[in-house]
Amino acid sequence: MNTKTKGWVVGFLFSVAAAGCAGSSAITQRGTVLVSNGSVKAFAAGPAIVHAYSGDHGGKVFAVAAQSGTDADCTRARAVAPSALAADSIQVVTLAPGQIACVETDSKRNYELLWHARMATPEETAFSVAYGKK
Repeated sequence: MNTKTKGWVVGFLFSVAAAGCAGSSAITQRGTVLVSNGSVKAFAAGPAIVHAYSGDHGGKVFAVAAQSGTDADCTRARAVAPSALAADSIQVVTLAPGQIACVETDSKRNYELLWHARMATPEETAFSVAYGKK
């Protein structure tokens, strides 16, 4: 077997292994949120592990208890200490059942947040609730 063939075989094995891992934590929700100056929006529902990506600074991501499942829940909970997102960064937010993720901006211009989520296991959400993580 020559070096090129060995490379193909190793590459194939890595791709099969990666596909097997990806199947166990498939993305179930994804989207883009555009938030205008000084507003807040809901964007994902628990139980989930959310990866929120910010291309710019000025946004804050936080989790709140869902009452109506709308932006109104986020507005009521604005006093919660949200986590500021640095420019070009990813923040992981764990949502327990009955929680939603919110994004808020204090920027003078529109703010865009890209995100995706997968279902959280009961163990992940229990850890999040027990240790007060978002």
